[in-house]
Amino acid sequence: MRKLADVEEELIRFALKFYRGQMSQVARKLGIGRSTLYRKLKDYGINPDDPFSEAA
Repeated sequence: MRKLADVEEELIRFALKFYRGQMSQVARKLGIGRSTLYRKLKDYGINPDDPFSEAA
């Protein structure tokens, strides 16, 4: 069984790619605030410009 955090991370990565990194759009479609989105990007080590690259 997958952890919720793994699913959430995958969804954020997909949304960033789908909405071409438009943060307001990504946050709105995910139903979270932009500040929450930025915190989650940091928590998961996601680069918004290249969401499917591995964190350094």
